[in-house]
Amino acid sequence: MDRIEPKKIVRNLYKKYAIVKGNLIDANKLFIINTVINHIFIGEDYRKINTKQLAEYGELISRFLDNEVDIYWEDDKLLVEELDQVGKTSGE
Repeated sequence: MDRIEPKKIVRNLYKKYAIVKGNLIDANKLFIINTVINHIFIGEDYRKINTKQLAEYGELISRFLDNEVDIYWEDDKLLVEELDQVGKTSGE
């Protein structure tokens, strides 16, 4: 599996998820995703991350974009919080 450059990942997500209103850009989630990507690819642990770990980060980012989880940094640690799925009924 070829690894994609971090800037290309963010650029592709920007095209899909940034909201442009006039000269304003709403890209709050992309700023968080960018910090996660930088942590993966630029952090000192970059060479230790295997394909399974990259897939887990990808799943986390996907769930964040789908408003299933919130991700944030606290004391230099990446934290994940499950969000309530408003409007879901049991059995879905």
